[in-house]
Amino acid sequence: MTTTSADICNRALGQIAAQAIVTGAVPNLTGGGNASTYCNILYSCVVETLLREQDWEFSKTQVTLMPSGNTPLFPFSYEYLYPTDCIRIRQVVPPTASTLDPQPVYWTVGENGGIKVIDCNLASALLIYTTNTATESQWDAMFQEAVIQDLGSELAMALAGRPDLMKTKLAMAGQIMSAGSGRDS
Repeated sequence: MTTTSADICNRALGQIAAQAIVTGAVPNLTGGGNASTYCNILYSCVVETLLREQDWEFSKTQVTLMPSGNTPLFPFSYEYLYPTDCIRIRQVVPPTASTLDPQPVYWTVGENGGIKVIDCNLASALLIYTTNTATESQWDAMFQEAVIQDLGSELAMALAGRPDLMKTKLAMAGQIMSAGSGRDS
């Protein structure tokens, strides 16, 4: 069964007893009046915030970094383009990593000529990072529930002006994220 952004939003709306159903997909949800407007505004921020909090396996990806063409900032020797779908860098590693060499690769994120870049001292670097391209159907069940609770928290205030419900939903999202930190994948 395929899960969509509308499914996640409708579950969040149901959690706060909102009398609205949205259809479509973020950022173009329709129906539900203000509910669709607020879901379109809040959804991506909630998802990306929760993706940054933990290393969820479904959102892990690896790419060979592309040189920026700029001169790297001192003291680094190489500069690479920051991937557009990158939410959080997990590691920069050599193309042929060795388990016998535990030395970390030092890197920094910056801006050079108006372009977001990654500077390091490693030629042909690989980047392991959290991507925002995983679909709702690919999400871990705990992550999905955390998004629903966190989004419900935001919607409770935006739609109903209920700080008490907002606090409760936010606490539930935090408990789910804490429980998810000890998972095996």
